[in-house]
Amino acid sequence: MIMIWGLLIIFLASFVQGVTGFGFALIAVPLLSKIIPLQMVVPIVVLFSFFSNIMILLRVKPYIDLRKMKLLLFSSLIAAPLGTYLLMVVSSNVLKIIIGLIIIVFAFLLIKGYKFPIRNVSMGIIPVGFASGLLNGSISFSGPPVVLFLSNQGVEKNGFRANLTAYAFILNIVTIGSYLLGGLINKEVIHYTCWFIFAMILGVLLGDRVVNKINESQFRKITLLLIIFSGAWTVVSVIYK
Repeated sequence: MIMIWGLLIIFLASFVQGVTGFGFALIAVPLLSKIIPLQMVVPIVVLFSFFSNIMILLRVKPYIDLRKMKLLLFSSLIAAPLGTYLLMVVSSNVLKIIIGLIIIVFAFLLIKGYKFPIRNVSMGIIPVGFASGLLNGSISFSGPPVVLFLSNQGVEKNGFRANLTAYAFILNIVTIGSYLLGGLINKEVIHYTCWFIFAMILGVLLGDRVVNKINESQFRKITLLLIIFSGAWTVVSVIYK
């Protein structure tokens, strides 16, 4: 029964990832942790995020903006240690609630049609990368600042998926390296990964097909609703811990 539920969860998470370019962990972690110990769930999800990102990148790599990626990664790496320090001086629960509420409000405003255009994109992406690195170092929540920035700038869906996926892919590499050094990727993790791999492949492929049938307006709304859900889930997970 664990395997059947696991296959369904990985398929759903992979489908969402295939459509939007993010959201795998948001779907998979809370659901998988109900049937598999959390210490195994996290490395499993990171591995599947890595593999699904490879599949998506193969489809959208021509749309990657290398200049943006360099600035985003550079500012993110600088901020990550500061995020760790922030976690040491401020309660993680307080951070999650504040950040979750900010994300919900900003995403809601974007859905309602408000925009905060940044003309100098190169300069604008530096604070976005800094915020992403800060959140990644404190509460492992790197995606929302980048998603909100790309949505705010009206980046079309292929460019959105390409740049977000490329950024996540590089973070995956760093995370997997640290997990390997820490011994978190063990035989049991590999066992589950092998069992669920075909569900991931099917989910990403189906998601990639579906996204081609979604127009730009629908895609933008879907991604923002997913971000609102992630912010709400973050707040709720603290309140009902």
